[in-house]
Amino acid sequence: MASWTKSAHAYAWMIRHGYGGCNVCHADPSGGELLTAYGRAQGDLLLRMRYGKDTVSGAASETSGASTESFDDFDDFDSGESEAGDGKESGGPVIFAAKKGTKEKADTKGEGESGKATKKEDDSGSAGDEASGPSPSAGFLWGLITPPDWMLLGGSYRHLLVYKNSKVTTFPMQADFYGQVAFGAVRVAGSIGIAKVKPGSPHARAAQVTTNQGDQMNLISRNYWLAFDFGAQKAFTARVGRLNLPFGVRIPEHTMWVREATRTDRESDQQHGVALAYNGPKFRGEAMAIAGNYQVNPDRYRERGYSLFIETLVTEPFATGVSSLMTVAQSDISTLEEEKTVRGAHGIFTRLKISEPLVVLAEADALHKSRRDLGYAAFLQLDYEAVQGLHFGGTGEVLDSGYERAASNVPGIDVARSPGFGKPQLGGWLTVDWFFLPHLEARVDAVFRQDNPFTLLGQLHAYL
Repeated sequence: MASWTKSAHAYAWMIRHGYGGCNVCHADPSGGELLTAYGRAQGDLLLRMRYGKDTVSGAASETSGASTESFDDFDDFDSGESEAGDGKESGGPVIFAAKKGTKEKADTKGEGESGKATKKEDDSGSAGDEASGPSPSAGFLWGLITPPDWMLLGGSYRHLLVYKNSKVTTFPMQADFYGQVAFGAVRVAGSIGIAKVKPGSPHARAAQVTTNQGDQMNLISRNYWLAFDFGAQKAFTARVGRLNLPFGVRIPEHTMWVREATRTDRESDQQHGVALAYNGPKFRGEAMAIAGNYQVNPDRYRERGYSLFIETLVTEPFATGVSSLMTVAQSDISTLEEEKTVRGAHGIFTRLKISEPLVVLAEADALHKSRRDLGYAAFLQLDYEAVQGLHFGGTGEVLDSGYERAASNVPGIDVARSPGFGKPQLGGWLTVDWFFLPHLEARVDAVFRQDNPFTLLGQLHAYL
């Protein structure tokens, strides 16, 4: 298996189901990668397509996330009760009942990753027509293995087909395994994978553990950390390790300009450091002190500084926030310039549920870097879920990474500005995303970018 590499999804458009925050479904307090038992249950109930008669999905019942009237905080839990299945205290997921208006918590003892749930009797005193919870296949490895309550396991394999410049190539682009063990309020988590990319590639190299060159395989580890959860309902999480940078909208498209230009994608832009996250009723955020990427050598290329975001729930279907990042390195790892380089990105982002099927995601960031003019990156994305499990998306993006003055071949005249470097560069994505079976996703993206050839991407994704 080789890897062009792309991180597991964190679906910011889950705000359509009443989920503004990410920590109830993911081990990472700001979202992404490893799922909790609750996240597995909701992935089965809310993400995948249903065939035939449907009595258990999000579309079949009015639940905590099925109407904006019940969406009253980031995770739609403000009752003060303990949150089952958060992956921190127990493994029992909150499930969606088969009958309208019913909501229950599963037995939190011995359920682990299996996604098993108890039945709840309806008003007539009889059980629902079908089991009122996720399929047994929602568990790890399609339910074939049930880890103990104190352990979370997951993984992701992604295969890519690329049509570009009239050529078709296909290769594995991700093969990762994730895990977490919890000891009360203390958690230890990490990932391990394999990758094969060309020398000089911006992908995967920064996450390498081994140092094989050329087209040889390398072990990679994108993130690993030690966490301590504390405060009322464990709203605070302190972590140390190699972490995703807290910045902007946590979208899966790691090559989107807002993620590439700010160097905040979850493919390999993680950094070592310490972070403090908070997930409360109306606010959530995370701040990180960046110590540098110690999987990159020599030390002069390591960036040190900070990264943070704060997001607030303005009204029931609308969340917005701000991000800021600033780093300094003795040399520029992207251009290999042997000069001290200060760079930063500062911006705003928003997530808006217009209707149950339609969600808007947007972000705009100002960019600055030593020896360059100010730049910017922004995107606006519409996600429309035609039926449960089938998404149609459209994204517009713009980039100006900042003009860098350099002498041209003509004495006294600088290199001309060009799209993306002193002028705006425009791009667009058309997407079809189909969660067609448990743990399986097929996605097609048509990518149009100014001064770049048309690219068609086809992905088959299996997550464990």
